[in-house]
This record gives sequence, structure tokens and C-alpha cells, in this order.
Amino acid sequence: MIALGIVAGILTALFQSTSYLCSAGFMTRYKSPVRLLIFSQLAMGVISLPFIPFLFPIHSWSMVPEFALYMVLWVGCFATGQASFFNTLRNIEASRSSSLLGLKIIVLSIIYVGFLGNRLNGLQWLAVCMSAVAAVGMNWSGGTRFSLKGVLWLASTLVFYSLTDMVETHLVLMPNSGSMIRDALGVVAVCYAVLGLVTLPFLRKFRWTRQQFVRAIPFGLTWYLSQATLFVCFGLLGVVFGNVIQSSRGLFSIALGILVVSLGHARLDARISPRMWVRRAVAAVLMAVAIILYSAAAQPHG
Repeated sequence: MIALGIVAGILTALFQSTSYLCSAGFMTRYKSPVRLLIFSQLAMGVISLPFIPFLFPIHSWSMVPEFALYMVLWVGCFATGQASFFNTLRNIEASRSSSLLGLKIIVLSIIYVGFLGNRLNGLQWLAVCMSAVAAVGMNWSGGTRFSLKGVLWLASTLVFYSLTDMVETHLVLMPNSGSMIRDALGVVAVCYAVLGLVTLPFLRKFRWTRQQFVRAIPFGLTWYLSQATLFVCFGLLGVVFGNVIQSSRGLFSIALGILVVSLGHARLDARISPRMWVRRAVAAVLMAVAIILYSAAAQPHG
């Protein structure tokens, strides 16, 4: 089960890295991450709907109230995290904000241990710290001073992204049908169908066009696949180990970056210096070691 969870986590990292490349066409034309978010969530809602009749994850009607409560909690945590992140981007440069999101594994572990009463052993804490250092160092471009407002929005982002992961883990464990893959696919379908519906009112500000919707589909589809495998990973390994494995997306980012350059699209990575490539390679090694250490020390759902 641990091996399947690790494979699911690595697939998540691959799909997430691919989704960032798939967003390039939309961002080149519209230059709005919020617009991409809205239309990709609509696309994921459309993708989800056909699966719900076959994979709806409730096997007992007595579960419905609790499941609905956690769905509302998930939407609230996800939306608050996204709003906090976009406010972070207004106060901290995007490249630095992206790197600082690597601190989420530390925040998540503190909540997991300090507030939920769980335990991590010394080797697991070492793996957590290594993955955080690697994730922050992957794209860090030098020191700068941050405003208090930026720090507070970043802290809110990290906390609510961590809570989102925890709620997802609880949701995927609720059905307990005997098949984690089926449960994960069912829960992710419901989550993103609901999120698509919640997104509809935003079309009053971001006017619907078929072209925007179509251009958002590649990102939406690859992100949706990443969430399906992520829910499997969380269900099998737990939220902390799952996030340690997520740091492996740095490995795929490097590989995809090299592939993009080799295909003649060097302009997409024009600002990446040889020194930065070396830093990314070192960070990738740290990520790989962190995964191995945590895997060696892991206990079920640890």
C-alpha cells in the first residue's frame, strides 16, 4: 500500500508540473491567473459531472450530513487559501511567493502534531525539513525584505492550504468502500463538481467566452488528474508523507524545463541561469533523499 501511495504521489507531482506548462497558452493570451483559475475550475466541474453517478462516494445515507459538512469546510478552506495566495502575490514577487509555498510542509506538520495530537519521529522531522528547504531553494532568486502585510497573507495561505489538505484526507477516508482508488475518484469528482458550481457566479465579472473555456481545458484536465492521484496518495500515506512526496515535482520541473529548451522554446526558461540550474539540481537531490528518509521511517498513515 505504501508503494502504491508513493507512485500516486509521484504521478501527482508529474501531473502538477505538466499542468503549469499547460497553463502557458492561456497566460500568454490573457495574463490573468485569476481568470485561469475561474475557467479551469469550470472545466474541472464539467469533467467531474459524468463520473458522479457511477462513483458517488456515499455508501450509507447516515454519512451524508458529515460528508456535506466536510465538503463545505473544504470549499471554505480552499477558497480562503486561494484568496490569501492572490493577496500574497500583490505584496511578494510571484517567483518568491511560489518558492515560499514550500514552507507549507512545516506549517502542516506543526498543525498535524501540535493541534491534532499526532506524532512524527526524528527521521520524519528531518525529512520534512529537508523537503521544505529544497522546495524553497528550488526557485529562490535572492533575499529581499517583505512587508508585514505580505508575511501575514503568506501565513494565511500556508495555514489554509494545509487545512485543505487535511480536509481532503478526511474526505477520502470516509467512504471506506474497500477500494481507495474508487473512493478517491468519487471524492475528487464531487469536490470539483461542487467547486465548479461555486465558481459560476464569478462569470459576472469574468465574462464567459467559449475560447477562454477551451484554452483553460489543458490546465484543468492535468490539474484534475493531479488531484485524483493526490487523493489516492493522501488516503494511503497520510497528509504529511503525501506532502513530502509532493516536493518531487521539483524533479519533474527540471526535466520538463530541459525538454522545453530542447524543443526550441528556450524563451520560456530564458531567465534561468546556469547557477540556478545547479541550485535546482541540488534541491532535487534533497527532495529525493527526503522521500527516502520519510519512507524508511513511515508508519501507516503517518
